[in-house]
Amino acid sequence: MTELTWHSRQLTYDGALVALSAALAKARKIGVPENIAVVDAGGNLLAFARMDGARFFAQHSSIAKAQSAASLRMATGQLPPQFGVDLALATGNRSINLPGGLPIEVDGALIGAIGVSSGPDPDDIAVAEAGRDAVLAALAR
Repeated sequence: MTELTWHSRQLTYDGALVALSAALAKARKIGVPENIAVVDAGGNLLAFARMDGARFFAQHSSIAKAQSAASLRMATGQLPPQFGVDLALATGNRSINLPGGLPIEVDGALIGAIGVSSGPDPDDIAVAEAGRDAVLAALAR
C-alpha cells in the first residue's frame, strides 16, 4: 500500500529557544551584535532575536540564511557564486548564499536550521555553530 503520510522530527519552539540562547551567549562572548533566526525543517520561523547594535538590514539575511540552510540541507556560503545568484533570483530573494546559515540534523534527518547575520563571516558562523551545537547537546541528554 502506498503511504499517504509521513512522520518527521521537527524542532520545537523550546528547541529553537535553546539554539537562540546559546547563539546569543556566543555573540555576547565574542562581542559581536547579531541577528539570529531559527526555523523548523520547513523553513518556518520559530524564533528571532536582534541584539542591540545589530544591523537592522541584516534581519532579512539571518532569516534567509536559516531558510536556505534548511532548504538545501547544507551550510550557506558553499554554493558556486553564480548558482547562489541564480537561486536568489529564482526564489525572490528568499535564498541567500552568504556564510552563517547551518542546518540542524539529528541522525541524518533535518529538524531545523539557524541563520546569523550582522557580523563578519567567521563570527556569524561561530554564533550559528554555538546555537546548532546546543540543540544537538540537549537532544543527546
